Amino acid sequence: MFRRIAVHLDHGADCQRRIDFCLRVAKAHDAHLTGIYASYVAPGYFYDEAGLWVRSMDKAVQINEKARSALQKSFSQSAQDAGVAASWRQGEAGTPAECAARHARCSDMLVVGQANPQDPEAATGNDFVEQVLLSTGRPVMVLPLAGTFNTVGTRVVYCWDRGREAARALADAAPLLRHAAALQVLTLDEGADTRGDREIPFEDLAAYCSCHGFPQPEHEDRDTRDIDIGNAILTAAADFNADLIVMGAYGHSRMRELVMGGATRSLLKAMTAPVLFSH
Repeated sequence: MFRRIAVHLDHGADCQRRIDFCLRVAKAHDAHLTGIYASYVAPGYFYDEAGLWVRSMDKAVQINEKARSALQKSFSQSAQDAGVAASWRQGEAGTPAECAARHARCSDMLVVGQANPQDPEAATGNDFVEQVLLSTGRPVMVLPLAGTFNTVGTRVVYCWDRGREAARALADAAPLLRHAAALQVLTLDEGADTRGDREIPFEDLAAYCSCHGFPQPEHEDRDTRDIDIGNAILTAAADFNADLIVMGAYGHSRMRELVMGGATRSLLKAMTAPVLFSH
C-alpha cells in the first residue's frame, strides 16, 4: 500500500483534476496526501519598461499570494470532504522542480501533470517533469493532459528491458500491482543493442510477480527497430486496454535521449494513460 502520496500543485488549469485523482488513490490506499505548491510567479504580469518593473513585480507577487491562499483552502477542503488526511508544503528557494522533488522525498509516490505549453498559469519552468523524474528519488506518476481516470492500476502494461530502471520500476509499482486484475509485460526489440540481456528468462520475472501477489503476467514482445518506441508502448497499452503504464525513466543517458530521442521523452510528449516512471 502507498501510505504517503504527494501531488504537485500550481495555478494551472489541470490542477484540480490532479487533486481529485490523488484523493481517489489516497482513499483507496488509506494514505496521507501531501500537496506540494511549486510555481513561479506567472511571467505574464511583468513589463519590459524599466520604470514599471518593480511595481509590476510587487503586483504579480500579491496576485500570486492571493491565488496560492485560495488554492490551499480549496485543497484542504477537498481533502476534508473526501475523508483523506492531508498536509500542505511549499518552498521559496530554488525552482519549482527542486521544490517538488525536495518535499516529495518523504512520500511513496509523487503525482504530476504532463507539461502543457499552452497553460502559462502553471508556471513551472522548462523541463519541469523531466527534472522531477531525475531528482526526486521516488516513483513519479504523470497524468496525461486529456482524459478522466476513474481507475488506475487495474490493467497494467509494464515495460521490461531487463535494465536497472525497469527492475526498480516493478518494485516501485508493487502497491498498485498487488491490486491489479491483469498485467502485461512488454518487451521491445530495438535491435542488437537489446540482445545482450536476453539470457535473463521471463520465467524469473513471472516467479517474482507470483511471490509478490501480482497477477500472472502475459508476455508481449514487439519489434521496434523501424518504429518509434513511444508509439509502440502506447499502441500496446491501447491494445491491452491498460489504465496504467509502468516503466523505468531515462534508462539511457539523458544526453543520448536529448540527441537521439528515447522512450521517456516520447511518452512525456504523447500520453494516453497515466505513466508511473521510476529512475
